[in-house]
Amino acid sequence: MLELIAAASPRLPFTLVGIGGHGGAGKSTLAGAIPDAQVVGTDEFWDGREFELSRLAHEVLEPLLRGVDARFHGFDWDAGCRFSELRVVRPVGIVVIEGVCALHRMFRGAYDVRVWVEAPYAVRLARGIARDGEEARQTWEEVWMPSEDRYIARDDPIPSAHVIIDGAPGRAAEA
Repeated sequence: MLELIAAASPRLPFTLVGIGGHGGAGKSTLAGAIPDAQVVGTDEFWDGREFELSRLAHEVLEPLLRGVDARFHGFDWDAGCRFSELRVVRPVGIVVIEGVCALHRMFRGAYDVRVWVEAPYAVRLARGIARDGEEARQTWEEVWMPSEDRYIARDDPIPSAHVIIDGAPGRAAEA
């Protein structure tokens, strides 16, 4: 994946990378392994009920594609409050948008590189429970995972990826 990013011919003075995949597949870990990348998670655009993808487009992608700083307030999952401090992402170097719906059809054309991270159901569920606690198991099994499956069936992001990364344990996405 790093070779693909290095070989990209960005249209702007920065390389825009989209990393999608199921929850718990290893997207955030993979994004964090890209040296000096500025990372924006689609989870930061949760409003307590749903993901505000239009806000992600308006507050992050559109400014960056115009060559200006993106400024936004992301959802703070740890604090459980709607918005955290102001975040600023500059249109330089490598900018990564990562999350379940990062390869949504409304964003695909903007990326210089599109990556899908894949991992088995059991691995993803175990990671979600490890992160969110056993009390979140029912939500993962009955809400999050079925919702992700419906999104993938409806939006078909996987074929848009330039590369598919194995995020199972012991693979690159875990490193």
